[in-house]
Amino acid sequence: MDRSIELRHFRYMLAVAEAGTFTGAAARLGMTQPALSRAIRDLEEVVGTALFERGRQGAVLTAAGRTFRDDARALDEAARAALSRNGPSGMDRPHLRLTARGCDVGTLEHLVTSYNSARGDHLEARGAVVNASEHVDEVRDGRTAATLVRSPDDFSGLDSDLIRSDPRVALLPDAHPLATRRMIERAELAGETIPLWAGHTPEQTAFWTATDLVRHDWRAGPTVSDAAQYGGVIRLGSAVGFLAADLLPEMVLTGISVVPVADISPSELRIVWSRDATSRDVARFVRHTAQVSDDWRRSAPVTLSASVSD
Repeated sequence: MDRSIELRHFRYMLAVAEAGTFTGAAARLGMTQPALSRAIRDLEEVVGTALFERGRQGAVLTAAGRTFRDDARALDEAARAALSRNGPSGMDRPHLRLTARGCDVGTLEHLVTSYNSARGDHLEARGAVVNASEHVDEVRDGRTAATLVRSPDDFSGLDSDLIRSDPRVALLPDAHPLATRRMIERAELAGETIPLWAGHTPEQTAFWTATDLVRHDWRAGPTVSDAAQYGGVIRLGSAVGFLAADLLPEMVLTGISVVPVADISPSELRIVWSRDATSRDVARFVRHTAQVSDDWRRSAPVTLSASVSD
């Protein structure tokens, strides 16, 4: 274990001391109860003694805990005073942290903004952009309340709700023989070169090559790590690709033709949160997301024909 203590550990300890229960403190902090319990156990291990007696009465401070609480409170007040004097106000208030990859920041922004406009006295939601390799792990360890995830991904130990299921389209160089077609089938692109995403699992690679439903021959193209590289490889005629129709506005499509594909799997966008989460604020945000998703499906269903501009 890393033997260092961060300022957040002091604030976690103070929250438990004030709430009297781990569940109540976790709700106030916008994190899950198991994650908070682990953080306090780590703190106790570093300190070398128990800070709380855990029982039916909740979390009761030990003698060492009372001394540590007083020191932690003084340190926290000093830190907040320094932030107030030297930094933007309000940045360190407890809040509900929600994340997404860069390609889904528009959806996250809409969910966070609409939630905050009607949240009343509940915790404020704040969005953050995170690396695709980390966002699910941050939910598992309690750093993030919930995240937006594109299929496929590993949701083990987590709960999820479908936000949207979007058709995928083919991205072809303008000079490709099929670039002017109104619709194609996946078999017509058999044997084509397709870029590989760095760090993808075999399941994710099958999805991005559109071979997850039916096996098709394909050749491995250059390995890419962002949308600009992905589009650049296609534009230069080195490969073809596949993309969710709703993500087209995030791409630079100069030199690239977009063609609907009739028989490949859709891209599912989900909200994912910890199965052990006890925070009412997490539950409220998940319910809000479900309501927004229902509104989207009723008002603007996405179709293949609507995905492509004439």
